Amino acid sequence: MELSAFDGKGNWLRLSATMVEDSRVEAKKAMLDDYPSLRAMYDENDDNTAVWYMTNAKGSICSFTAAPKEFCF
Repeated sequence: MELSAFDGKGNWLRLSATMVEDSRVEAKKAMLDDYPSLRAMYDENDDNTAVWYMTNAKGSICSFTAAPKEFCF
């Protein structure tokens, strides 16, 4: 996946990563327990709930006035 965001002040974030689905019921339950509004509509045992995580993530914070700040996680 790739994401780009601009703060309106001349700075932007660029992020790229590989997305991996975590199909464990425990992961779905934890996510739904943290978001009660979703819990009202979805269940960890249905096929309408998905949890994803990032791997090989790389990003940079850029502007026209400073050197990019790069990071990996």
